[in-house]
Amino acid sequence: MIIKYFAWLKNITNIEEEKVDDKNITDVKTLKEFLLKKYPQLDQYMKKEDDFIRVAINLEYVTTNEPLNSKDEIALFPPVSGG
Repeated sequence: MIIKYFAWLKNITNIEEEKVDDKNITDVKTLKEFLLKKYPQLDQYMKKEDDFIRVAINLEYVTTNEPLNSKDEIALFPPVSGG
């Protein structure tokens, strides 16, 4: 699967996207667990309410229980504000 990071998440991970091939990632919940291990500095953001960092799979926003497969494109969006 491809994971894309947007806004300040790119600064935390130091990348815009990465390819992940881990058979233990079966849904959004296990994806978040994987990301917390890889990027511990995400801890304060991932453990907030469920939709603090929005997750989209193949261009559609999803919830924590959404299943994933190896061909998915996942996008992570932090909250943003503007004017």
